[in-house]
Amino acid sequence: MNNFKDFDIKPEITNFVGEKIKINNLLDKEIIVVDFRVLPSNYEGKGDRLDIQIEYRDEPRVIFTGGKYLRQTIEKVPKDKFPFKTKIKKNGEYLEFT
Repeated sequence: MNNFKDFDIKPEITNFVGEKIKINNLLDKEIIVVDFRVLPSNYEGKGDRLDIQIEYRDEPRVIFTGGKYLRQTIEKVPKDKFPFKTKIKKNGEYLEFT
């Protein structure tokens, strides 16, 4: 008889962990971007939503944003370059990584 533990099967955890934090509370502060995903917005007609798994002050946190410039730039980062340090700054009316 086989034992499940002998199969060496691990769950694929797709949920981000940590408390949600408002992006305005992080402006100009160093964060570590661990991962991201793009999903349809919870609000009809709003396009896509960017979810970012970060570490801030040594705690896991999650950012939810509709910022298209953040999404466009983070999608260009090769997966093998995660995690990385950055700051989020406001440039006029737009947010960007620096």
